[in-house]
Amino acid sequence: MPVLLIKLLCFLIRLIPIRLAGAIGAGLGRLAYMILGRHRKIALRNLDRVYPDKDQAWKIRTAHESFAELGRTIFEIPHVYLRSREFLLSRIEWDGLQEALDAIDDGKGVIFTSFHYSNWELGAMSLSMLDYPCSMIYRPLREKPKDLILKNWRQRFGHELHSRDESIRWIPKALKNGNGLALMIDQHLSNGIPVPFLGHPARSTVMPAVYARKYNTPVFAAVMHRKGNDFRFRGEFRRVDFPEKSDDADKDLVDFSATIFDSYREAIDARPELWLWIHRRWLYLDERESQAS
Repeated sequence: MPVLLIKLLCFLIRLIPIRLAGAIGAGLGRLAYMILGRHRKIALRNLDRVYPDKDQAWKIRTAHESFAELGRTIFEIPHVYLRSREFLLSRIEWDGLQEALDAIDDGKGVIFTSFHYSNWELGAMSLSMLDYPCSMIYRPLREKPKDLILKNWRQRFGHELHSRDESIRWIPKALKNGNGLALMIDQHLSNGIPVPFLGHPARSTVMPAVYARKYNTPVFAAVMHRKGNDFRFRGEFRRVDFPEKSDDADKDLVDFSATIFDSYREAIDARPELWLWIHRRWLYLDERESQAS
């Protein structure tokens, strides 16, 4: 899709009242559930793995609503990218924000972790909207013109994005300068380390644990809780306590990473439909089970 068409579509969606835009997106997401058989199977398989005691009707309903939430979020994103700071902040109430801001003000750097839950794009930009910009690693689009416009929108309040393809030498300097580092931790990483996520090993980044241990940097788990189905949220920052350090460095990183991941279990259990179940988070286990069968 040409860049000009992407801009036009986003501008047109921006003109639709945000609640209506979200409802349209949710409807299209439910339609996608019926059409996209491969992704529907992935979502249901993931739900089978994490919630084996739930009945099939619950899993189907949760997967169906997860598609609706993805569609809702996609149609809200043009508003996130194009509406004013004041409008976006008016739709968020905060829990634990002051502790997070105090940690930033200490000047020792802060690591923020988050995941693809509810409107994650709004969550990713929330600190920069409060004039506390962070640096974030992201997956660039293959087409540079599209990647550039997406990056500019995401950075419009001061957030700084770094491609995951570039060197990470900037991270220690950023933390030593007292800057924030934001990382998404719920995606399969082909060269990652198996760490329990929702009770099952998944190849994951252990970067938050590595830098937190090395520089004694505080870690906060960030969650953007949606209120009902509206574009209203409760932004939560929860400090992650460092587990007791072990003599085994590798085990220590896994245990610390698992502690970070466990911070999200409560939110997912409370409203599982808000998480992105169509991602093959447990590809590591899927492949091992396929080889064993």
